[in-house]
Amino acid sequence: MAPLQKRAFYGLIFGIVWIITIITFFVLNGGATAFDTNQTFRLIMDGIWVGGLAVYLVLFYTIIRKPKLVDERDRLIYDRSPRIQWLAVIFALVAWVIGLTEAFHGQGVPTVYLSIMFFTILSVSSVAGSIGILVGYQRMNRNG
Repeated sequence: MAPLQKRAFYGLIFGIVWIITIITFFVLNGGATAFDTNQTFRLIMDGIWVGGLAVYLVLFYTIIRKPKLVDERDRLIYDRSPRIQWLAVIFALVAWVIGLTEAFHGQGVPTVYLSIMFFTILSVSSVAGSIGILVGYQRMNRNG
């Protein structure tokens, strides 16, 4: 198993444990109501989210910076992986926006913010994709 492939496997295991931990901690501490009213609970949840993202940063960013551990094929796979990641994020956002909008429609909850959030994320993602391509070409031209 290639080093990048091992890291991806470890990342998958960590991600499953991370998600289960977040859901369990959230439910056992009172769910949405407690999250809305308890600042300590919110800060702990923020710490779990940010900490998990930091683990992924360490897992993948560090290995890509070690040229002896990855070859061209690994880099190509790593560079293409955001396509799957992006689709998963979009489908998850669509499910949440539709589900929450329908669940709270007519109950006095301003669901318009869900749509604004969704479209903002889509817009930022699209613009960031273009920026990523331009930065990639700039780096290639500088190094080439």
